Amino acid sequence: MGGGYYDRDVGMTSQSGATSEYTEAAATAMSQKGPHVDLLPRGRFLACARRSPIVVAMDVTRSRGNDSKIVYDKMPMLYGQLMMQGYLEDPAISFAAIGDATSGDRAPLQVCDFASGTEIDAWLTKLWLEEGGGGTGRESYELAAFFYARRTELSGDKGYFFFTGDEGFYPEIAREQIAGHLAGDGKAAAGAVARRFEKLELEGGFTAAAAFRELAEKFHVFFIYPRKDVAERRSDIDAEIAARLRREGGKSGDVRVSLIWNNRNDCDLHVIAPSGEEIYYGHKRSVCGGELDVDMNVRGESTKPVENVYWPPGGAPPGRYKVVVQNYAYHEPERGEYEWRVEVVAGKKASHFEGTVKNAGKASNVTVCEFDFSGLSPAAAEALYASYGDDAILAQWREVLPPENILVIDESKAVVDAMLGAMALVSGSRDLDGYLEDMKTRLQTDERIAEMRRTLGPLGERHRRAR
Repeated sequence: MGGGYYDRDVGMTSQSGATSEYTEAAATAMSQKGPHVDLLPRGRFLACARRSPIVVAMDVTRSRGNDSKIVYDKMPMLYGQLMMQGYLEDPAISFAAIGDATSGDRAPLQVCDFASGTEIDAWLTKLWLEEGGGGTGRESYELAAFFYARRTELSGDKGYFFFTGDEGFYPEIAREQIAGHLAGDGKAAAGAVARRFEKLELEGGFTAAAAFRELAEKFHVFFIYPRKDVAERRSDIDAEIAARLRREGGKSGDVRVSLIWNNRNDCDLHVIAPSGEEIYYGHKRSVCGGELDVDMNVRGESTKPVENVYWPPGGAPPGRYKVVVQNYAYHEPERGEYEWRVEVVAGKKASHFEGTVKNAGKASNVTVCEFDFSGLSPAAAEALYASYGDDAILAQWREVLPPENILVIDESKAVVDAMLGAMALVSGSRDLDGYLEDMKTRLQTDERIAEMRRTLGPLGERHRRAR
């Protein structure tokens, strides 16, 4: 549907099934097995000589990895519509893949050069869908904002920047992240820009709010948020804990208590059984049958550690249990506060808790919870799940973006419709009714058109008043 501007072989985009969100061709094209050297941001500087620069920065962590395949399928339509409908003149697109630098993803940021026409695929297919993340309710969107704010040179009009994802961002960019992932003497890096990065490394980190403010000077910035129901969000959290337990061989039973955090510090899990016996690194097996079977980061060996205490099926005594988290020792150079997550499984249901720990040794002890076990689950704690809720995530994004620039969609397949609509409205080439008419000409469903009326309505009203 590229209208001659950007087409692929139709046979390569046949649907893999009636219920598939993306095609087999997309799955094949987006199948990199590791980070591509051309996309690593260290020392890179991107220049766009075209009039209309566009950035599509996609969350490629576990919960949103498939969105990139949907974007691949729909990219000829997006580019073709931009050209045929005249929404923007002379567009060029840079793609970015966003992971989680704080939890130790191998490639928390990948960036593509600005490209047009059929050159787009050559860059898009280099993206690696790492599907990492740290189970924190946040990803490193702020690192992408910092890079594009500081390391792009635009020759044309103000650009368009689309974040796509379903989580919040970290409030600060640590000095180590700037040094480890962005700074350097890349061949394309201008000397003045490199010196700015070196200065920031010496002075310390950078706030997310400042990064988003700088980004908004160069781009119209949007956050596209595909809704997920509560069950899906809870599944994402549970999946991260389960993946770490599988990796380390952690067991489960009538009662299981698991701790995760995202650095090399030695954070310890203590569980006090109903008998008063304490299970921890110094006493791994209790008389009542509990066991600490996974104890990590004694030497700071992992940035995605887990600890696990469990009682086997039929082995957990009834009574009151107490869970404590302790920062036994720092292995990271920064000796400040950091976050942890705990999952308590008692019976058939899970409870989740989150918090922070600071200092070291007994002075750092945090009581996570106390619960009674009699063969039934304790009341589910909502603290961690709440951080994944729509309200909490969208409230954080509203701190850095105008509310009308936060585009909430019902399903990932609508992401390109939202992008096209935002560009048409902001450029002034269409009002909202005009854009919805365009959707009809490309045979979109009444449901999708109604969805875009809801999603784009506030943005359309803002720009109608401004004209």
